[in-house]
Amino acid sequence: MDTSKTFMIKSIFLPITIIIIGVFSSLFMFADEISKKLTDNLNRNLDVNWGVGHPKFKKKNMIVDVLDMSVRWDDFKIIFPNTQTSDLRNSLSEISMDGCKSNVSFFLKLQIFVKCKIILIKYSNNKWSKKDDLRISRTFFFERRIFDDLYDKQGRINVKISTEKIIFNNKNLEQFTVEYSFIDEENLQLLINDEEVLLTKKQEGLIIKTSEHGYFFLNQNFFKNTIDRLDSEV
Repeated sequence: MDTSKTFMIKSIFLPITIIIIGVFSSLFMFADEISKKLTDNLNRNLDVNWGVGHPKFKKKNMIVDVLDMSVRWDDFKIIFPNTQTSDLRNSLSEISMDGCKSNVSFFLKLQIFVKCKIILIKYSNNKWSKKDDLRISRTFFFERRIFDDLYDKQGRINVKISTEKIIFNNKNLEQFTVEYSFIDEENLQLLINDEEVLLTKKQEGLIIKTSEHGYFFLNQNFFKNTIDRLDSEV
């Protein structure tokens, strides 16, 4: 290799190496202080009251560890608002996650791994009308912007959640693993205990496809008219 090129590469590589070493050295030196500040900020943000229509968060011993690149907590509850509407979010009343630890990995792309002892989900039952190969929700509609917001925030993130025990409305399903990632702006793929579930955003609402069934949550604009039409066809 040409001597001038070799010198140029070394002159570029050396400062970058020094910067990286300096950053990691600072990280190790001030890890406890950084972790404490991140812990305080996270807990303070979760304590913010965003108003009646937003979920509230209750947590116990939520701690950030910057060296471990993790967040752990003893108990974390998401309490959803009950605004007496048919919005799909109102089908959930509470999600509780106990004995959890969340790790972040930057290998190839940002990945989040959450491992819990118990996840408890409380939700309202739904009524369905069968139309061709779809089951159409008669109880809840879907707001498209929720999917858009989720994509904007997590479109390039893979999330994997595993729990020793998951409980749906007091029904214990034992060990459970859920992994999700966006295929594109319209499709979110779930792997639930290695079984594929595909969520597809449509103009009319959200379609959820499993290996056996299809479920359709209409947007609010289509919800009432479609349900009235289905009723008239019975």
